[in-house]
Amino acid sequence: MSTIGNQLQPEILPTSRSSNTATTTIAINDHAAANNKQRNYQVFPGQNRFFCQGRLMTSREYWAFLTALVILLVPSALFFAFTCPWLWINIHPSVPIIFAYLFVLAMASMLKTSWTDPGIVPRNLHPMSTTARDHNRYSVSYDDMWPQNMPLPKEVQVKDQIVRLKYCDTCQLYRPPRASHCRQCNNCVENEDHHCIWLNNCIGRRNYRSFFVFVTVATLMCFYAFAFSFVHVYTLFTSKYPYSFVDALAAAPLSFVVFLLCFVLMWSVGGLSGYHCYLVMRNVTTHEQLRNSVMSRPYPPNPFNFGNAVSNFWYVLCRPQPKSYIGRRKQFVPSSPYPSAVDNNTSEPVWNYG
Repeated sequence: MSTIGNQLQPEILPTSRSSNTATTTIAINDHAAANNKQRNYQVFPGQNRFFCQGRLMTSREYWAFLTALVILLVPSALFFAFTCPWLWINIHPSVPIIFAYLFVLAMASMLKTSWTDPGIVPRNLHPMSTTARDHNRYSVSYDDMWPQNMPLPKEVQVKDQIVRLKYCDTCQLYRPPRASHCRQCNNCVENEDHHCIWLNNCIGRRNYRSFFVFVTVATLMCFYAFAFSFVHVYTLFTSKYPYSFVDALAAAPLSFVVFLLCFVLMWSVGGLSGYHCYLVMRNVTTHEQLRNSVMSRPYPPNPFNFGNAVSNFWYVLCRPQPKSYIGRRKQFVPSSPYPSAVDNNTSEPVWNYG
């Protein structure tokens, strides 16, 4: 068995001859045949886990995600079981129905954010051995201080500004503008905002919208449950029956527990929601905001800002979601220089710099 271009080649073995005519048979290696049936997700080099034959993907740390799931489920279950029946009878049936809608929306957006490809950039788009030669636009002469295989700077124009692209040695590519390499997932992610340990995934271009919906709806749920749990306890306390405050707590103890839990949670979740509203209004990622906070003023202008909050909100949250670049369910092609591109005939995705 010989190896050419990283692809196993079958050997041709001679067999019996008859009437001076040679016939040959091709011995096919079973291991190579098995490899040809592999999918991209089965050989994916990042620190991710795939489920349902590559349809779902997430990171490898589950404890924080399970903790966040418990934090969402426990107060919601207590509110449904012990407060909603009283609200249904004494306030209006629409009150628990609205909370149920918010709960379903929060769960759906949480799971979508956690189990979606965040916008992972395919690897080996610009191998280092050829990148230095192909992009020598500055006529740099190589020497011992600048090895020949070291990639040179590359720049693109975004609107009327020049943006320098960073080269990722791990992924062997020039990162698109606003992309970052996540050390937890070991991938470059387009428009990466941050790596969220609570959702066990990077937050990037393909799942930022669902992340924003999740934190916003979770904030609304906290305020909603906080307010109506208070209404439950306060109504019992001020009713015509001889209820003292202690009697009211004894009559609805778990409503008071939900009241306290939501009071604690709404500060952290609400603060996160407000912070991301601020970022979206300026069309800035968390990485870019933190980077600017340690830079001396004046900050460099943001070429991605459309000039007003409405346009930025529309662009970040309402633009079409791109397809996954890594084609994780496609058949793995060992000889392809771009085994994880959307289309095997596409050498490099077309990045949207806007």
